[in-house]
Amino acid sequence: MKPKQPASTRAVAKTKNKGNEGRGGRTRRDRGSTRFTASEVRGLIGQAGGRIDWRGLVAASQATGPREITQLRQMLRGLERTGELQRDFAGNYYIPSTGRRETGVIERTGSGLAVNGVAVKHRKKLSLRPGDEIRYVVVDDVAVAEEILNHSRQPVVGVLRWHGRYAHVEALGAQTGRVELVEMPDDCADGDTVAVHVTGTSRRGLVGVVESVIEASSVLEQAVRSAVKAYEIPDEWPDAVVRAAKKLPKSVQPGRHGDRRDLTDMALVTIDGATAKDFDDAVYAEPLPGRARGWRLVVAIADVEHYVKAGSSLDREAVVRGTSVYFPEHVISMLPEAISNGLCSLQPDKVRLALVCDMEISPKGLVTDFEFYDAVIHSHGRLIYEEVEAYLEQGEHGWSDKICRSLDTLNAVYRAFRDARGERGALDFVTHEGVLVIEKSQVKDIAPVKRLLAHQLIEEAMIAANVCAARFLEGVGVGALYRVHEAPDPTKLDELREMLSYTGVRLSPGVVAPAALQEALGKLASKRNGWLYGQLALRTMRQAIYSPDNQGHYGLALERYMHFTSPIRRYPDLVVHRAIKAVLKGKRSQLPSADDLLWLGQRCSSNERRAESAGWMVDGWLKCDFLKDRIGDVLPGIIATVTEFGLFVELEGYFVQGLVHISMLGGDYYHFNPRLLSLVGEKSGRRFVLGDQVRVLVRQVEPQQGRIDLVLEGTLSESGGRGRKRGTTRKGRARR
Repeated sequence: MKPKQPASTRAVAKTKNKGNEGRGGRTRRDRGSTRFTASEVRGLIGQAGGRIDWRGLVAASQATGPREITQLRQMLRGLERTGELQRDFAGNYYIPSTGRRETGVIERTGSGLAVNGVAVKHRKKLSLRPGDEIRYVVVDDVAVAEEILNHSRQPVVGVLRWHGRYAHVEALGAQTGRVELVEMPDDCADGDTVAVHVTGTSRRGLVGVVESVIEASSVLEQAVRSAVKAYEIPDEWPDAVVRAAKKLPKSVQPGRHGDRRDLTDMALVTIDGATAKDFDDAVYAEPLPGRARGWRLVVAIADVEHYVKAGSSLDREAVVRGTSVYFPEHVISMLPEAISNGLCSLQPDKVRLALVCDMEISPKGLVTDFEFYDAVIHSHGRLIYEEVEAYLEQGEHGWSDKICRSLDTLNAVYRAFRDARGERGALDFVTHEGVLVIEKSQVKDIAPVKRLLAHQLIEEAMIAANVCAARFLEGVGVGALYRVHEAPDPTKLDELREMLSYTGVRLSPGVVAPAALQEALGKLASKRNGWLYGQLALRTMRQAIYSPDNQGHYGLALERYMHFTSPIRRYPDLVVHRAIKAVLKGKRSQLPSADDLLWLGQRCSSNERRAESAGWMVDGWLKCDFLKDRIGDVLPGIIATVTEFGLFVELEGYFVQGLVHISMLGGDYYHFNPRLLSLVGEKSGRRFVLGDQVRVLVRQVEPQQGRIDLVLEGTLSESGGRGRKRGTTRKGRARR
């Protein structure tokens, strides 16, 4: 028998036999350990000049075998999580500047999460939520979360799911993931919508206990209540706000406002939807007198600032809410109803206070002169879009001659504005949306949204007044909140450019002007389902935000733009009103500072995202609930999106999309082509492309999540009759 060698000799011999000698004869196994340390990894990156990719790091570390390579990768991931390492766009690891460790409470912003004003790096394993108190390290102006010190008191709203003796809650809305329940609720059933109090974390994520069941008398009410709770939308008025609202006058006394211009004889009218109650704006137009060509356009906006003073309890609550939130048959208003639907609402035949933008419009649709002033007005009519449309198209009406003459002039002004809009190249996508038809809190139908001439008439008048507000404040050097819409994301624009090239439409390289993009989309608008290309273009767009820094409005092709026309339901408009009125009254010293405006812009942008997301959640929930009766039916649809994991198909007539997972496309191996937006079968050659007409079976519908699972007609029992029961799936794969 061969005598045993000393341990150290065996280690060296084994290393030499594997050819694992290091430079200068030193090897990692000289220390008798396969563990990498953080200092070793940092040293290797430093020796490489400060940046090194994964392959270079493996080579430099002389790691061999799966065990060492796995351990090196784990160390890198750990250092990334703690912020001690970062990777650049090319995948190179580098050591960031030294960070500082702090604690703070997470807040939601328009672009994500932040703590103490610093953006938080997303970490799925920590399941971060607004309201969580965390310990974090600041690395290159990014807060890298290390630990949750205290969980948010805000409950997680989701759907209860039972699995035998165990249960969890699948979060809804902005809250993602799931919460494992530490106690089994006695009064809940599978599928109930519940609020969960988070008590801690486990290796699977958050854990908690059911706090309450969200019950309601209808699906509509349940969807709205769930969205309000999930998105933390304030829906109760503080006592101070209630008291302040009660102290306001019930009506406007015309004789008490002699310092304002009296426009009560002017045939101003409101034009809104049939269910609207908060009337922000009234309009009037007439030809310019004398030999001047063009028109006078008057846009009168509810003077909310007269009643809601900066720093008051009403104002503080308006900042918290930021915007009114609109649901089917339900509104959570920014201001108490006594103001939004009463004192400030420009109701017909009632005297109201207004801030007026009085403009002169040239035949080419350009504002050649304008003036802002306080006024007392009297709406001469509460007009509805469909009524105005009937008058403009067919001459049907029941109004006074003064109102009709104003509408005729407004139509002429609109046509001039429309030509100017086309001249500057503003975007105008083909719309494809559905609106819920509600009767007695039940969805009875989903109807296509019609974009009427009357809608566009009001829209262009409001855009003109908004631009004048920005021009006025810039001209006097006073800051406010711009409505900023930046140019599209370059990477997404490149993807759109390449995709459009396969349709024969070319986009110039680099940043594309709005006019060029609109021209390209115009060439595709006449195609069947041309709205799909507009949808693709929309995905390249950045979200519009509120900011004190003017960066223009890409979508409208405008150099400057502010929101001025809806102070009842949008706080940024109220900020602009205060700035204009401060100039008119010579009280600029009372305006917010630049830092305050920056904070307000971020807060208003975040609240706007919150309101939009809550609205989308309710809309999706109700559309899916309406579709529940069609489970098992085969319906026509169109492929609206192609991804590497399947097809999103829009169901004809429902304006809602469901997923055909790639595993449900039959027995083949599908290749995803992101440039052509297609999936192609390797064996069959079968091709699925954006815009294809298909027939799909509605397999499963989960209204709370807004989720619809679809199957292509005839594929459930493909592959030799190997059918799958409804509610089950099989594993599939897509080449990436």
